[in-house]
Amino acid sequence: MHHKLTWIVLFFTATTCFAQREDYTWYFGNGAGLDFNTDCSPTVLTNGKIHGFEGCASISDPVTGQLLFYTNSDSVWNRNHVVMPNGHLVFNGSTITQVLILAHPGSATNYFIITAEVQGFSGQHLRVHEVDMSLNGGLGGFVYKDSIIYNAPVTEKITAVRHVNGIDVWLLAHAYNSADYIALLVTQAGINPVPVISTVGKIHYDPSTADAIGEIKVSPDGSKLAAVTMHHPDIELFDFNNATGQVSNPIVLPETGGYDGLGNSSGLYGVSFSANNTMLYVSQWLLPSSNVDGKIIQYNISSNDSIGINATRTNVFTTTAHSLYSLKLAPDRKIYVGRNASGYIGVINSPDVPGMACNYVDNGVYLNGKTSSWGLNNLMEYGSYCELLAAAETAVAAEPVVIAPNPANETVTITFSNPRSENHWLTLYTTKGELVYKGNATTGTTLSADIHALPRGMYFYRLYSSGGKCTNGKFIAAE
Repeated sequence: MHHKLTWIVLFFTATTCFAQREDYTWYFGNGAGLDFNTDCSPTVLTNGKIHGFEGCASISDPVTGQLLFYTNSDSVWNRNHVVMPNGHLVFNGSTITQVLILAHPGSATNYFIITAEVQGFSGQHLRVHEVDMSLNGGLGGFVYKDSIIYNAPVTEKITAVRHVNGIDVWLLAHAYNSADYIALLVTQAGINPVPVISTVGKIHYDPSTADAIGEIKVSPDGSKLAAVTMHHPDIELFDFNNATGQVSNPIVLPETGGYDGLGNSSGLYGVSFSANNTMLYVSQWLLPSSNVDGKIIQYNISSNDSIGINATRTNVFTTTAHSLYSLKLAPDRKIYVGRNASGYIGVINSPDVPGMACNYVDNGVYLNGKTSSWGLNNLMEYGSYCELLAAAETAVAAEPVVIAPNPANETVTITFSNPRSENHWLTLYTTKGELVYKGNATTGTTLSADIHALPRGMYFYRLYSSGGKCTNGKFIAAE
């Protein structure tokens, strides 16, 4: 066989392979939504079918940012705003604080939906449901539902963070009536059923089950985890090891109050880190019976010292008019704030800045006649902020990557101009996103793949480094 020898030069940019525009389209509340695809300025959407009392999650195409599907734990809607076939999940799921959507590592078509149980007592435990976007003409359908991945009571708190390798994911939850944090590793093979358990911090339990409510989040750099509870009204800040999945070194940020099941509560609910990982924000309900105002509370956590962090506590907003709920860091680096039954959501415009200069605006975004509720878009913090993504897409690096031959019929080789000290992996995909090759880790100047058995046609490659970076390209397997 003969083939034309063509050299294609591609530039190795500093983008991560893990995510780009997955969180660019949101649906939440009662039909409300935001679209960050136009110059990163949120466009208000009013065509959602969701009734999202609490936890909501939407996932978008990583390249285009266009909606794939969304859920409130109770139902799953496709991009046409129609419930997927067999698309009902947890009974009373719309009252769960957090639901999570995760891309299945190594797949361009499959996604996991992670659901918990209602206030630690409903018996659903921690479950996974898998969606394949190649089904139903590209509108998506379920591969399976209701697979239990942690068979014991859990709180409503779910989040995720990238593994240090930049490819895999840690799924994080909290056991109920326990001090156990649960970390499950999500890889190309699926979700590892053997959890990493960290028994640290306080027990999440009270007779009214209110301690099952509230959010947990991990900082964008994967180094910190924060959690809130309602009955025992402390905010807890931990170290997180995104290589091992361990949670450690608790710092307590005490609040006042406590929930008795009769409306008396600390009201702690939402939590979020700023994009630069230095500020922690917590939201609080309005509870006049407990003399608790609605608040946005800020802590500067850069000192990593309990006394120092507590000394920075600032109420950046206080109101006696309404409650404040879910906090979500967006692609524009702003933090958006859920407001129940409101035609607005709040916005922290400069969350990296300490004190009142963070510039919280309560009526930050008008929802064009739709209303928000407690939840927003609970996806993990991808770190793919608009200006970084734009810079990566236009960057020209000093060191090119060469793929040759192209077209190829037996072996395709990617060559660096300089030897690499980091490990690299080469993966190949069909145009439908099916993984057809994953090479072993290697250093040096070249990576090669045997493609003689692949059907002829176009393929995409993705080159990962152990430092969590990647580059993408395409080639043709030809006769």
